Amino acid sequence: MDIRQLTPLDPLHVRLGIPTRVDIYNMDGKLLLGRGFTVGRVDTVARLLEDGFKLANDSARAHTAQESVFRRINALAGELVALEQTLSEHQSIASFTFKMNKLTKLLLQCCDEDADAALAQCYLNYHHPYSALHHILVAVLVSVLSNLQGWSDAERLSLAAAALTHDLGVISGRSELGHAGPLTQEQRKFVHQHPLVGVELLTRLGVADPLWLQAVQDHHETLDGSGYPAGILVALDSPATLMAVADSFAAMLRPRAYRNRKLGNDIIEDLRAHAGSWYDPALVEAIATHIGHYHAGSLVRLENTDLAVVTRHRIDQPLAPQVLVIADATNQPLEKPYEVDSADPVYAIKAVLHPEISLSFRNMVNRAWGG
Repeated sequence: MDIRQLTPLDPLHVRLGIPTRVDIYNMDGKLLLGRGFTVGRVDTVARLLEDGFKLANDSARAHTAQESVFRRINALAGELVALEQTLSEHQSIASFTFKMNKLTKLLLQCCDEDADAALAQCYLNYHHPYSALHHILVAVLVSVLSNLQGWSDAERLSLAAAALTHDLGVISGRSELGHAGPLTQEQRKFVHQHPLVGVELLTRLGVADPLWLQAVQDHHETLDGSGYPAGILVALDSPATLMAVADSFAAMLRPRAYRNRKLGNDIIEDLRAHAGSWYDPALVEAIATHIGHYHAGSLVRLENTDLAVVTRHRIDQPLAPQVLVIADATNQPLEKPYEVDSADPVYAIKAVLHPEISLSFRNMVNRAWGG
């Protein structure tokens, strides 16, 4: 190889816990690490950034060569809303499986590139309906967890497609279920049957992938058999355990008619409280480690009273994510936001705020992920 073709790495090309986006060479042109390898050590990331190079023309997947993940997930949400709207009107969709696979591949690409930005977009998005955003949030979690568990590319595609469609069975009754107050007996029956209704709908739309359909059917089943619709005892390595913990995490991010949303560490504590009975304990801890107690997009008050947004989760410091200060103690926006280290006691996270506050800083927050 002509070493004149090599150029230094950009920090975005190799990041902790995220698949590398280019082939990485040493200064002599010897391949050190192939594209797509996930680096799990901080010192390895630092060494690669110091000693590694990439081909000068290897920019097909570079962050700057295309729209940001934040923007792409927003566009994906718009397409999913259109599909769900068509189905809610009881209209069929030609080439449904092809269209869903296309959206799923886009989602997987975005999550493998920058799961933090994908999650933050869904969490801070108040433009699209909850149903589509919930589907995408679950798919983001499924994408991250299935990658950690070592599912194959084909299996990850099926599981993420299931996540993007797992609640289609509630479309016909969504408005009624959104009303405040306890569910009626008829509504409760409808809720318990919606996974089966979803499988029937997907089958009519041409979905024949057994893993996709099984994941949708079992996404409310549990390890102890207390779930529905069948009340079966699911195995730890089943798609049901993956779907269940992802669905619950995503559901807690938004309020429901019968409960408030959960914020920050409360979500992890809730999952841990049911680990071993409802959820796979290993998956719960994977969320704590790789998504974090303060996930990307969280609005937080720091010890020095400044307002900040969590921009990046840090695997090596799950309780001290990367944050961007955007306003002072009176919520007065700063002219120029700046990053601080939340591991520093002065900038430690004191409280997690409701995400609606981000609407006052929309442009500033969006720019944190290239939005």
